[in-house]
Amino acid sequence: MMRLPWYGKTVPHGVLDILRGCNCRCAACYNAAREVECKPLERLKEELAVLRAHRNLKAVSLSGGEPLMHPQVLDIVRWLTDEGLVAASLTNGILFTDDMAAKLADAGLRMISLHIQKGQTRHDVRNGDFRGLLREKGEMARRHGIFPAMVETVKADDRVGFCEMARFFRETPAFEYALVTVAGDFAEIRSDVAHPDVPVETMLVALDAEGFSPAVFVGGRYRRKVPRWYIFQSVQAIDRNGREMAWNRTRPGLVERAFLWGYALLFRKSLHWVPTTSAKLKARLLVNGLAGGRLSTFLFALRAIVRGWSVLEKHIIVQLPPHSLGDGRIECCDNCPDATVRNGRLHPVCLGDIVEEAPL
Repeated sequence: MMRLPWYGKTVPHGVLDILRGCNCRCAACYNAAREVECKPLERLKEELAVLRAHRNLKAVSLSGGEPLMHPQVLDIVRWLTDEGLVAASLTNGILFTDDMAAKLADAGLRMISLHIQKGQTRHDVRNGDFRGLLREKGEMARRHGIFPAMVETVKADDRVGFCEMARFFRETPAFEYALVTVAGDFAEIRSDVAHPDVPVETMLVALDAEGFSPAVFVGGRYRRKVPRWYIFQSVQAIDRNGREMAWNRTRPGLVERAFLWGYALLFRKSLHWVPTTSAKLKARLLVNGLAGGRLSTFLFALRAIVRGWSVLEKHIIVQLPPHSLGDGRIECCDNCPDATVRNGRLHPVCLGDIVEEAPL
């Protein structure tokens, strides 16, 4: 696996926690707040300044709580867009209606990460069809020009959960990115009490069975060569009806590795999500397959070109929860890609409610 070249100020992404409280209840949520408390725009401007002092930002995600509950969410998206940033949001989707999607798109929202899964306490699911609702919201986002990603929380030993998630993801053309958080008990984290890290074998075996292999990783804050983020890269060829016609596991080739590391070292800013087209992706896969990737990737792209199939990226990012090393240190992601601001300092968003612990 290739280590993602995000370090120090090169990290291109940050999180603005724009309110506390939520209109949904999820198992294993790190958000300890129950009452809704919205941050004013002026405070968010101060927090963005803190993020920018430590990160060469390309994109900012709005989080909470449920960010769409903020009465100024459209103004916040416009402000971030005016700042030259890619505006994204995490949401449970309850307030993500067709009308709201149109307004968010008009304000400049580029990406929305939808957390809709079985086990949530919410009122908008018909006949327990969480997957149907997720698909519906993802397709709605696409219609409005907003790039959708799906978000899921899965227990480390839940083989069926990983397989089912990956199968749905593979069968749903609306989603090209899936963010999976391995469940952890955040309330139990204490810096002076050691906890074992979560095992990853079940996850790796389950995702491998569904056609996904780890290709890129983000290491730990204290153990940089031990993955905290696993990024699984695959590509899918589909016909005009959205049916899968071919599948390929990919890995970074020599050209991609050199470009990513060279860009980060030269500009002190790493690349973030960049939207692509089927034609551009095919060209990239041809180069990848000939320059250190897999020969099968080259043949996959060539076949898709000849047959006239569309090609989609299918990437799964798995985040492991933080855990205490027992000596005053809490292991989390190196140069946290999802850092937020608490009390004027950077913190991993997952440890945001444990403010006295693990500042960055």
